[in-house]
Amino acid sequence: MSDLGDLWSAEIRDYLLGRLSAKMVIGQIEPPPPQKLTHPPIRRWWIFEGKQYATLAGSIASNWDYIIRQAQQLEQTFNPRLRLSDRAEGTVDWARTLARGPLRLQSAFVIHSSGIGLNDEERAALHGWATWISIEWKEYTSGRDPGERLKWRGFQIDTEKIVGVDRLRRWAHTAKRSRWPLLRDVVAESLRPILEPSELDRLPLPAEDSRLFELLCLVRIGRYFDPIPRDVRWLANETTGNQIRLNGVHAFYQQSMTKEAVLASTEYRGSLAKAFTIFNIQPHKIIDLAFDFDKPKDGFDGIIVEAKSGAQQYEVAVPQLRVYRAARPRKPQSRYLIWGVIEKPESGDTTSDQVRQALADANPTEDVWLFSSADAIPHVLETIFKASKSSDEVHALFNVPNAISAKQEA
Repeated sequence: MSDLGDLWSAEIRDYLLGRLSAKMVIGQIEPPPPQKLTHPPIRRWWIFEGKQYATLAGSIASNWDYIIRQAQQLEQTFNPRLRLSDRAEGTVDWARTLARGPLRLQSAFVIHSSGIGLNDEERAALHGWATWISIEWKEYTSGRDPGERLKWRGFQIDTEKIVGVDRLRRWAHTAKRSRWPLLRDVVAESLRPILEPSELDRLPLPAEDSRLFELLCLVRIGRYFDPIPRDVRWLANETTGNQIRLNGVHAFYQQSMTKEAVLASTEYRGSLAKAFTIFNIQPHKIIDLAFDFDKPKDGFDGIIVEAKSGAQQYEVAVPQLRVYRAARPRKPQSRYLIWGVIEKPESGDTTSDQVRQALADANPTEDVWLFSSADAIPHVLETIFKASKSSDEVHALFNVPNAISAKQEA
């Protein structure tokens, strides 16, 4: 990784974005301002998706049905360790019986139970944990579909409740000593990152500059629409499909299309598609970045980006963008920004006037082609989406060189 790659990595981690890779570097997250984040930002992802639990053979997020079913079955075994009986049968706790007073001696005896099922402390820990984990899950999935709320039948769950660390510590202590696997291996282990947050401030990123450059472009575009992340957003094909949810935007990284879909597009239709099949040639089918808007923004439904690092220039991005524009599934009559982003423009960086001219020259129903450096991303977006932010505010938000302003002043 180059020195520039180190700077890119810091900016990506500052946006709380992590990415697993065969070749990766793990680095620190800069401590965020306390008024913005009141918890380690990686914690919830680690509890729900990153941490693997032996009893579950996987993560909590992928085993909610099993966890809730096991908790309900465990609740049914609840057997209070002490109960009142009008007969002196079984093991009588005479100290507690006498403590009730002589007038009540004949009416009720305090009897020890067999101790087979869930005891009082374990039941309190299970119910308390169910409330706490539901609160954490609600926060973790905020912005997703409301159908992700957990349904604990037989449990009283208050997701507005504030659970203190002392209670969490007490529940963890009880669960850790329990003989019940759900308590010992899931409840106690999920509480561990709260009580022992030793590895919650580090994020892995790819070591290759080319991959970092793609993520840098994702972050700079994403930051414009969703400037203050609350939790780590994790790019992992196995768990998230390499996509993250922003404010009103679905962002896709390294989105894959099928060979059949690409060859069926207008860019390959006919004898060229047949030749690719005959000679077993693989077409470009991995889109660097794509953004789908929940609702159109200033006449656009999304953005498709091809990012080229190093000395590569704009023309290198064009063939792939033509393919992705034609082959990527999209709504009828949708309109996208087709954007080639490079690291070092030889002809000078993009100006606001150039962006406005590209918008003016395009048919209102057709896609708009754009080209710029990564440094110019915030200012291109500002020009297109008519943001209320001033150039100085955008510059401060992204903390990148004000490329367009510098170009215009020159």
